[in-house]
Amino acid sequence: MRDFLGPHGKATIILMRSHFDNELPKLKDLKKLLHIPDGKYYKSGGRNSYDINKLERLLVIVREIRGEERDWKKTTSSDYLVTVAEVHSNLFMTLKYTAQVIDGFNLTEAAFDELDKLISNYGQICSMRSDITHMWDVLKRNSENASEKGVEDLTILNPNLPALQEVLAGYGDDQYAKAIKDIQDWYETYRWKYGTSSKATASNQDDETETVEAT
Repeated sequence: MRDFLGPHGKATIILMRSHFDNELPKLKDLKKLLHIPDGKYYKSGGRNSYDINKLERLLVIVREIRGEERDWKKTTSSDYLVTVAEVHSNLFMTLKYTAQVIDGFNLTEAAFDELDKLISNYGQICSMRSDITHMWDVLKRNSENASEKGVEDLTILNPNLPALQEVLAGYGDDQYAKAIKDIQDWYETYRWKYGTSSKATASNQDDETETVEAT
């Protein structure tokens, strides 16, 4: 984690999408647009791919919660930029690089650890609810199999589905709602926001060359 967010344990991570490295925003341009002193590109499939995949999984869940279709172009990055903490986006950045930028996050180690737990909680409750959703198909299949084998137990052949459905109505709804709210709150708290300026201080090193590393 410290390797991902840098020596201070906090950084702004901007997920990017491009077919070729020369399609990525130039670092010199980003320093002016975002008022950052420096930054560095890395490949999303490099040594910090687990951490990047976690952020991409978050984006998939957010779209899922919103009822939007899955679209890998809006959730899967090719590269990411690491720069100083608490950087804000702005209208100029959005207009110029909307095709390249997927999303950005102002992260700390504590926030990232929290995200790990929230994603796990969301996956768990979804799995639990899915078990109940599929239960009716399982009972139907068991009934058909039992009938073919001459089983006479009526609880298997003809289970009281209305009674079961009544008992299980709303199963996990409260926990699911909590998991959704927790994910949404985290996303709105730590995604980079629009602002007139960044808390970062711009340097005069505008001629610094950016690098793309497979790390």
